[in-house]
Amino acid sequence: MNHQFCFSRKELLVFITLCFISFQSVCQQVSRKSGESASQFIGRLKPAGTILAHPEVETSSLIQNTPAIIALYGYPTDKADSLSFTKIMGHVYIQTQTGSYRDIQFGPIDEDGGSPEVLSVFFANANKDKVSELIVLTKYPQRHYDYTGDLYETHIYTLTTKNNQLTYLEKLSEKFGGCECEYKDGRKERAIYKNAKDIKTRLKKMGY
Repeated sequence: MNHQFCFSRKELLVFITLCFISFQSVCQQVSRKSGESASQFIGRLKPAGTILAHPEVETSSLIQNTPAIIALYGYPTDKADSLSFTKIMGHVYIQTQTGSYRDIQFGPIDEDGGSPEVLSVFFANANKDKVSELIVLTKYPQRHYDYTGDLYETHIYTLTTKNNQLTYLEKLSEKFGGCECEYKDGRKERAIYKNAKDIKTRLKKMGY
């Protein structure tokens, strides 16, 4: 039985565009020039209008024995204040062969009562497999009418090599949030997880 599918020109263009975007998000490859340092590499690939929100991280922890470079690019809130970001986007460049890397994006890490500041990028097991997860610890200054201080958030991502994606583990990440804050009524709140060591210790106690 023969089936014929009829598309308008507009529908066909939309379909092709969606396929192209999907292909790019999963299979985008980037090249590293001979002799290019990690800093030069991520600097060359830096999206327009962004600055590095944290020093690059070179690692083989995401995929065993596979080199990777992690870059966090911040989008400044104001050109005059390059340290305040509206959001931060992450890129993991995983080496597929000499001079060639797969670009996997993660995020965004958005504002939350203040601009995000990346305190630490590290790795720890946060699920039942043997592969370490990518963890980004952030801090947000809070300057509000009824309270001030710093909000701490932990962003935990797990890599799925089958579809080349970093998945945000939202429910687990939320367990590590907290505010180091003072309230107008005199109350004080203390954040428990403010560094990588504290987060790793808690994950181990949780059985990971």
